[in-house]
Amino acid sequence: MIPKGNRRGGGQQLATHLLNAHDNELVQVHELRGAIANDLHGAFSEWAAASTATKCKKYLYSLSINHDHRQMNFDKAHYIDFIERTERALGLIDQPRAIVFHSKDGREHCHVVWSRIDTDKCRAIEQSFDRPKLHDVAREFAHEYGIQLPAGMRDKTKAKDYEARKRQSNHAEKQQQERSGITKEERRRDVTAAWNASTTAEEFIRALEQAGYLLAQGDKRGYVVVDRAGEIHSLSRHIDGATGKQVTARLATFPPEKLPHCSKAQEFIRERQRIPLREHFKQAATLKRAELETAHSARRAVLDRKKSELEKQHRAERAALLSLQRDRNRALARERRSAEPDGLAAFLGRITGIERIRKKRQKEADAQRIKAQRLSIKELAGRHAGELKDIARQYRALARVEKREIRSMETAVRREIVAPTRPIPAKDREREQQRKAQLFRENAADITDEKERKRGKIITDKFGNAVKPPRDDNDRTNDNDESKDRTKDRDRPKGPDFGPR
Repeated sequence: MIPKGNRRGGGQQLATHLLNAHDNELVQVHELRGAIANDLHGAFSEWAAASTATKCKKYLYSLSINHDHRQMNFDKAHYIDFIERTERALGLIDQPRAIVFHSKDGREHCHVVWSRIDTDKCRAIEQSFDRPKLHDVAREFAHEYGIQLPAGMRDKTKAKDYEARKRQSNHAEKQQQERSGITKEERRRDVTAAWNASTTAEEFIRALEQAGYLLAQGDKRGYVVVDRAGEIHSLSRHIDGATGKQVTARLATFPPEKLPHCSKAQEFIRERQRIPLREHFKQAATLKRAELETAHSARRAVLDRKKSELEKQHRAERAALLSLQRDRNRALARERRSAEPDGLAAFLGRITGIERIRKKRQKEADAQRIKAQRLSIKELAGRHAGELKDIARQYRALARVEKREIRSMETAVRREIVAPTRPIPAKDREREQQRKAQLFRENAADITDEKERKRGKIITDKFGNAVKPPRDDNDRTNDNDESKDRTKDRDRPKGPDFGPR
């Protein structure tokens, strides 16, 4: 049982994230309390509007609940029990909330979002020391249900070891793993292996480049490594058994100010990936985009059907209201005609002025009735416009979700490209060695043929065209000097401006 909560704003972005069906096998909005809208985007918009009466920018409290399925089978009642305990601990009882269940890689987890705005008192509910309170709730819940908590949550008085903390992944590192497909354990293993296999700074940088990492200068940290996906990581937190002083001492010849900035390294890596990305997108991305468009069409069909039914309902309501008003007007007109006096009564009414008074009262009643009918039509039109506006908002929210899912799909494609290469099977390795040996023999034959052609007076290339004769001994001496210079350059760190020259 690992609860993670934080105060935050950006309700629309959060709603889009919670409804992302590409990164989750199942998305279920279990409960939406304290909102007029029946969707997350609409509810979070209402809660954001309520926060404008205060100075609170982080008007939401978001909680994620992950549990160990191997210890206990959680059902909805267990989640609700934990959520209610959390509400009491954080002072969020009866606050508007949304509960969303996700299923990812066969593992179910829960997200809960509360509004922190107390509309009665027009203030935000303070959540001071929310993390210790969450840990207390988790320990109490685990004690009652017999769940074994992680070592870091069992004893709240035990200080965390720095090395153990370095191995743990925070939220930002997990997001980096989602984008790159490289876990923190794999990254630490690669960087530590490069550190142990080298004794000098040049060897360490070369070993990092061979493993797919670039050493660069960070914004706030001295040394950082940039992986294949262009993600930036702290160097000292990825070397087992080495302190920051030891890292600085070994890299003394490569101070951070002489290294390229991490943004330049990111740009270099992304530029290098553009060609394989284009080729890969022509195949994998096209297929996955087609699958996404099918899912998007099915989801939009539900909203289209809802809009069509709503428009049909609006037409029926307008027709019913107009028909009701028309029938009432006709019935009133028939009643007045049947009540009109005739004969002597009509003559006396005209002489005495009673008929004129009766006509005046009828005219005033007609004006009031027409005004009330127009007001009813206006109210109905206003309600219909509000419902259509809500449908339009749902379309915009759906477009944001679709955009997010497409971006997640593209991230997955990039992750497949930059993922660490797998070991080559023995048969493929042998075939690759044979191919390289054949290329070597062909190149050696070409070199031999070239030497044979240079022995003649007229030198031709392999196409039979005449070329310049060989240079004299002085030119050969210069060639030897240039060869020595190239040998020296080969010993320097490789890469485009990565490391001092």
